Amino acid sequence: MAETTPERLRDSLVDRLTDLNERHSQRWRLHLPGANDPPASTRPLLLTLGLPTFGLAFAMAMLTTYGPILLLKVAHSPAGVGALIGGEGAFALAIPLVAGVLSDRLPTSTYGRRLPFILAGGPMLVAGLVLLPFAPVYGVAAVAVLMFFIGYYLYYPPYRALYADLLPRTLFARAQASQAVLRGAGLGAALIAGGLLLSAWTPLPFVIAGGTVLITTLALGPVVRLQMNCSRAALDYEPSSVSALFKNRTMIAFAIVNALWELSFAGLKSFIVLYVVKGVGHSTSTASAVIAVVAVAYVVGAPIAGRLADRFGVAQVMLVSATIYGLGLCIGTLPTTLAPMVIMLPFVALAGSILLTLPPALAFLLAPSGGEGAAAGLLDFSRGIGVVLGPVIVGAVVTGTADGWFSATNGYAAMWPVIGIAVLLTLPILRTLRPSS
Repeated sequence: MAETTPERLRDSLVDRLTDLNERHSQRWRLHLPGANDPPASTRPLLLTLGLPTFGLAFAMAMLTTYGPILLLKVAHSPAGVGALIGGEGAFALAIPLVAGVLSDRLPTSTYGRRLPFILAGGPMLVAGLVLLPFAPVYGVAAVAVLMFFIGYYLYYPPYRALYADLLPRTLFARAQASQAVLRGAGLGAALIAGGLLLSAWTPLPFVIAGGTVLITTLALGPVVRLQMNCSRAALDYEPSSVSALFKNRTMIAFAIVNALWELSFAGLKSFIVLYVVKGVGHSTSTASAVIAVVAVAYVVGAPIAGRLADRFGVAQVMLVSATIYGLGLCIGTLPTTLAPMVIMLPFVALAGSILLTLPPALAFLLAPSGGEGAAAGLLDFSRGIGVVLGPVIVGAVVTGTADGWFSATNGYAAMWPVIGIAVLLTLPILRTLRPSS
């Protein structure tokens, strides 16, 4: 029997550490996943690809949540603040679709099709963030906010199209679940840290948000190199024409249902606090607790959405979720106290989370070959319609029913049938949207 010496023990330990290091490197090495790859092998790419989602969500939440505090000092009226922040919906109506379509048609270069738009939009949105807290007058603040939104919508649709470029169709739902978790993390981090940073130094939260966008954008470097070096035939597609996209009835139908979903969500976001405080007479801290439940459901529902879609199909899961979510919202019309709402809220919010996680996956599955960027743009275009119309329609109905049917809640319970019916109207159309395999 060979004698065990310190040298042999050392060599054996080195060999084992080397083997573990190689296994770890293989596990976290970026590669183009196949349709049947196990989930663990796709995590490095999904995490790396999803990091900009965290940065963009962090920046957007910081601007829309804490930006109004700064804007009010130079705008001197809530209406002026609302006009600037509400510009998000207006820009979502034009820029995303243009950026997405052009990113499909851009000739392949050292930077790929998508990265030029990311490199153009990223610095612009960062500049807007950093300029905002130093704006001395309303006009400069307006320029800062508009720079942010233009940069954001130049960046986002081409970035989102990278998912369709790099992943097989079977991973679209799982990828959107992963992206939704990172989006929720960015939103939560901004809401928690923003107030503390603002109290330390007014520009600090906006400077950190800009830095976060830059750092997470740099994470795309390995992803772009992987895209340029791979030889998968699916990446060498011919771009579809803009007219082909708008003649595609399936994509137009998708845009309609997505606009209705976003209308419902935008109306809910705008009036849920007012419903709790003005409608059923509770404190703002109670309203914050209600929002916290919704936020937790959003984070929890995202991975559930991916698993369900993998098993039952994206369209089928969305159909069931839309049914539960729409009916649950409509039932919210009946109570005039908060207790029944609290019982229903986790289940309805979970269904809503699943529904709102999967539209990008459905858009890419329905898109014509070569139209992935255009599909991403159409997604944000239809979202913009919902963002603009949701608060307007809900606000008008609440005002019109304050002394009528919904006087017990000062009209605010009228929110529920408006946003619930908007979701239920999508069911007949959603049944017709069946992605090809």
